Amino acid sequence: MYISGVLISLGLVAVLTTDIGYGCEDTCNWQLVFHAVQGNGESVLDAWNTKSPSQCSPDNGCLPSRFTLDHWRDNAKHLRSSLIDQWESLSIKKIRVELGGQGKVLAFLEFDGSGSNNKDWFSKSRLLNSSWSDLKTSSTNYFSMKGHDSDINIEKRHFFVNKHYGGCTDIGWFVVIDKTDICPWAKKGAVPLFLYSNGPQAANWDHSPGVADVMNVYIQTL
Repeated sequence: MYISGVLISLGLVAVLTTDIGYGCEDTCNWQLVFHAVQGNGESVLDAWNTKSPSQCSPDNGCLPSRFTLDHWRDNAKHLRSSLIDQWESLSIKKIRVELGGQGKVLAFLEFDGSGSNNKDWFSKSRLLNSSWSDLKTSSTNYFSMKGHDSDINIEKRHFFVNKHYGGCTDIGWFVVIDKTDICPWAKKGAVPLFLYSNGPQAANWDHSPGVADVMNVYIQTL
């Protein structure tokens, strides 16, 4: 949906509908619950996991009910809906992650939300569809929200969908870099970074991965 030529949150899905041919019955009832922006220095995973305040405002990082985005990047903060805290009571059917840049949807993942909680839905076993033709049938060494992250590691690679490690010659599909990383391929600008394979299959991260401006998460309920 567009208002005066300005793209709003439902319009993000409309762009995707144009690009990949989904019908309105599939996309018209998606609700935005999370909006993360590149380069603001705030951890995306921490923003997702931090309970929303009772007084909800974009100024404190909370996504109000029926809030619309006037632009792909109209807010300096990540925005999180309190619906994430109510996840298991929402009868969620599907979850959709979209990466965007320059007014376009660049890549997406879609998950089965039935019986999920607000952390375990991002998994290979729940994957329904994505913009990469090989992801469902390929092996992965990481596919989780926490990704490659522990107290003894420098790396904070979250929402990580990766195929293979080869000493920084690594291959994968999508990652959120939440902290300055040791590998050259993960140093593409200020964190957080949204890196993705900009081809139809997994990419060597050394070979010019795509860099998205935003990451949006939508839910579809029964």
